Amino acid sequence: MSIVKALVVDDSKIMRSQVKRALTQIMIAEFEFEEAMDGEDALEKFNDDIDMLFVDWNMPKMTGVEFARAIRDKGYEDIPIIMVTAEKSMGKVDKALNEGGADEYITKPFTADKMQKTISKFFDERGELITQQEEEKKSFFSSILK
Repeated sequence: MSIVKALVVDDSKIMRSQVKRALTQIMIAEFEFEEAMDGEDALEKFNDDIDMLFVDWNMPKMTGVEFARAIRDKGYEDIPIIMVTAEKSMGKVDKALNEGGADEYITKPFTADKMQKTISKFFDERGELITQQEEEKKSFFSSILK
């Protein structure tokens, strides 16, 4: 099982703790956590060692969607970005995924089981993060069958 460095971004310390607890409970990988309280703080703490992002939408200074877009605009297209938010409307989901560049969307409140189902596609059976190239190899036949 690999060590995955996750940046958890939320203005609520309680929610950051809940995300970290859920990720630790599911044991899909061994996580190390960095925390940020808003998008600006997250941009300062983001570095090449970060493997995965868990980002709230509504935060002061810079929203989660703005932060996700900033990461994508810096050329980090392969890092998984999971929006973890209370925003539930289809318009908000669409905005996060398309404008923000998020890969997945989890609504609050959530369970560890919901977290596992959402992020399991980013890991192989050994608990290693799947790279973009590995994902493309896996999806070769599924793309033909569409």
